[in-house]
Amino acid sequence: MSDQSEPESRRLTYYLIVGVVILAVALLNFFYIRNYISSNHELINDYSLRDADMNKTREAAVAGLFYPADVYQLEKDVTGYLQMTPPKLGRRPHIMIVPHAGYMYSAMVAARAYQQLQPYAAEIKKVIIIGPAHRVPVRGAALSTAGDFRTPLGLVKTDKKLTETLAVNPHFEYNDKAHKDEHALEVQLPFLQKVLKNFSIVPIVYGRIEPADLAMALRPLLRKNDTLLIVSADLSHYLSDEQARQVDAQTAAMVAAGQPLAEHQSCGAIGINTALLLARQEGLRPELLSMANSGTVTGETDSVVGYASWVFAGEPMPQPQLSPLETETENLKNFARHNREALFDIVNRALVEAVRGKRFAPARNSYADVLFDKGASFVTLTQDGHLRGCIGSLLPTTAIASDLAANAYAAAREDKRFPPLTQEELDKTSFSISLLTSFERVEFDNEEDLLKQITPNVDGLVLRDGDRQGLFLPAVWKELPAKKDFLNHLKIKAGLSPSYWSPNVKIYRFHAVEVSPDEL
Repeated sequence: MSDQSEPESRRLTYYLIVGVVILAVALLNFFYIRNYISSNHELINDYSLRDADMNKTREAAVAGLFYPADVYQLEKDVTGYLQMTPPKLGRRPHIMIVPHAGYMYSAMVAARAYQQLQPYAAEIKKVIIIGPAHRVPVRGAALSTAGDFRTPLGLVKTDKKLTETLAVNPHFEYNDKAHKDEHALEVQLPFLQKVLKNFSIVPIVYGRIEPADLAMALRPLLRKNDTLLIVSADLSHYLSDEQARQVDAQTAAMVAAGQPLAEHQSCGAIGINTALLLARQEGLRPELLSMANSGTVTGETDSVVGYASWVFAGEPMPQPQLSPLETETENLKNFARHNREALFDIVNRALVEAVRGKRFAPARNSYADVLFDKGASFVTLTQDGHLRGCIGSLLPTTAIASDLAANAYAAAREDKRFPPLTQEELDKTSFSISLLTSFERVEFDNEEDLLKQITPNVDGLVLRDGDRQGLFLPAVWKELPAKKDFLNHLKIKAGLSPSYWSPNVKIYRFHAVEVSPDEL
């Protein structure tokens, strides 16, 4: 009996050992597989974004660094740069070269170019922006898959269709990493947002690429009338002020002559050389608008960065000779643009005092000296789009500041068609200002001849016959667009019949610059 139990005991021990081994192997495999499935070999320390991870909107990367992140400060700064007196070129830019440094260093230089877009703001619908890669190595040219680029001023749409046409070119590829932190393109966007009306962009960051290849790809797009190319480029880097001026002057001379730049002359030499090739092919001529360096701002002259702005346009169109009234109109527009806030302040304060029965007298120490040059004005009051008072001066006999204050008071209290303006009405009352040119006698043979000489929406008219007189501002054309109706109602205003005509009728024309707070 004992002989049989001993083998059985050995077999049981054997099976037990085998079972323990199998269980151990199974446990080891379980932990190994679980560990393998739950982790990769890569470290998160080496993590980099893939294109698929990128947001559809390219977020602002350098707001608060290169330009203000606060929307109100950014709006104020860019508006201020653009309000500098611009040089008059009379030519539509097709290519611009502008710097891409922080606004405190280079924005005034860049603004000189962006100012030239203002007369063509409604025409330019597509903007191609090219700039050198500063953050990520790029092979060829990098396109963006983003649908929008964001700045504190809002979103700027990208032009998907134009981007796709470039993507088939072997020198271009989608590379959102190159765009993610790049400042060379981003700093241009707030200026475009303030200058243009309705536009989309094609953002391109380039690395090592031949200017000829870049120009060949962009030329078909640039030939469209609604397209603008912006080349983002700074000039010399980290030279002394004296050396930088010499090198940058040589660069300007080479751009003027259409000669390609060496790489050391510009952070963006490839882009500038591309612009020079396109300019030669399209018959565009460069115009240097501004040149400076960082030492102008910082006072540090040992190591500076150079900046310049150019526009490339066709030959200037011949400028028509302006008539005396047209010249005065342009002068008044400039006056209004540079003094609009003071003009509005005078009228506002005059109306506040008028409803109290008091007159406001502008003081010289409160306003710029030019506000005390003589001028003629009208002040028009409206409520819910309806006339509430309109009084003005025909001739410039007193300071424009005093003239505005007096006319605002009179429009509020002395227009016989309306009762005096009350305090309760003030908040719902709007006003506009008309600045008048001098008067020009219209010579005519008869009423039909007179009507032929009147220019709708431009001419204001004064009709005189004996002691009767009527005046219509050019703004009246909005209500009476037909010449005959305009003249007939002017006769009625002078106390005459619409059918009245006499050889004694005298007509004087004038122009007016309309200024409204709603335009701010």
